[in-house]
Formats: sequence, structure tokens, C-alpha cells
Amino acid sequence: MIVYVAGKYSGKTQDEITENIDAARKVAIQLWESGHVALCPHLNTAHFENDCSCDYHGYLIGDLALLARCDAILMMGDWEDSRGAMGEHAYAKNHDIPVYYYPEIPPHHITEQKRPLQAAHFIHTIMRMYRVHLDKNADYSPANIMGTGEIGLMTRTWDKIARLMNLMGFRVEIEQSSFEQPAKPKNESIDDTIMDLAVYAIIWQLYREEAWGK
Repeated sequence: MIVYVAGKYSGKTQDEITENIDAARKVAIQLWESGHVALCPHLNTAHFENDCSCDYHGYLIGDLALLARCDAILMMGDWEDSRGAMGEHAYAKNHDIPVYYYPEIPPHHITEQKRPLQAAHFIHTIMRMYRVHLDKNADYSPANIMGTGEIGLMTRTWDKIARLMNLMGFRVEIEQSSFEQPAKPKNESIDDTIMDLAVYAIIWQLYREEAWGK
């Protein structure tokens, strides 16, 4: 897993900052030695305050962008003394990123251990989708979705499903359809269903790439 190291960076003196960087470095080494990939922002921008014109807010935005791509966050013992680390902790909680507290070292996820190829292909597919999204949205702008809203999204989804079913050999006949007041879900929410739809699309791609279960 990629584990983000969160802890105090700032200090009243350069010596204090150096001590904080070194403490984070030692935690990052433990993560690497345990088989994880450590992402340590302390080392990423070590002593940049001496040369870089970027302000605190800019660093925090960048750190959260890095955290968003991590599998877990490890809070060092001094994290509650750091405004930035507290912000990172809140971000992780709000975005369902697993949080661990040093000296606890995150365990290796069972799926990554048993299915390394599957796990690797899954994240590669997600990032490929993200890059395609960026490029296509630059051509379309948000208007193609905002103009029709959820009705348009449902139509586009059905278009792809109908096409896939036809390509897979299913012959679907539509005799009559109607639109009624949306139903209130009793169990799985609409958001959960949409998320599952996206996940199954990725799983299908992995299956076709013969990476599923490996």
C-alpha cells in the first residue's frame, strides 16, 4: 500500500524543522522496510521554506492531492500539534481513507497480497480513466452533463448497456416504457448503486485483461 506520513513539519527554528523532518524520515523508513510504499511530504518539500515562494495554503493543497492518491495515512505522535496534519487527518476521515496512529504500522491488505496483479490493474485502470476524463472534458466542458442532468446520464448509461448487451449476443426488445416518480431506496442508496456500477465496469475490464483473480 501507499501510506502517507502525517506529522508536524513547522518549527520555531531551522533546527526544530530539521528534527521534525528527520522524525518523519525514520517513520517512512519503517514503512518501506515493512513492505509498504511511504509517501513522506516532509522529505518531498524539505526546507523549501528557504527558497520556494509557495505559501502554507499552497503546500496544504498539494499535500491533500498526494493524500488523495494514497491507500492509508499514518499519523505521527505529534500530529495534533500540527494544523496541517490535523487537516490531513480530517480529509482522510471525510474521504474514507484508512487512518493509523504511530507506532502502529498499517497491515498489508489481504487482496493486494493474494491478488497483486488484480490490484495493480485496478488502480492503473482508474488512473487511465481519470486521464481520459480530463482530456475529454476539455473538449466537452461541463455543459454536456449539466444540460440534461440525471436524465441525460441515465440515457447515456442505458445506451452503453444496450450496446454491450447487443455485442454480447443478447437481443433486447423494448415494447413500452414510462417515467414515474423516482423510488426511495430501502437498502442500497442511489449513490451506492452508481458506485457499484463503476466498480463492476472496472472489474469487467480486468476480467477481459485476464488480470482478475491473479
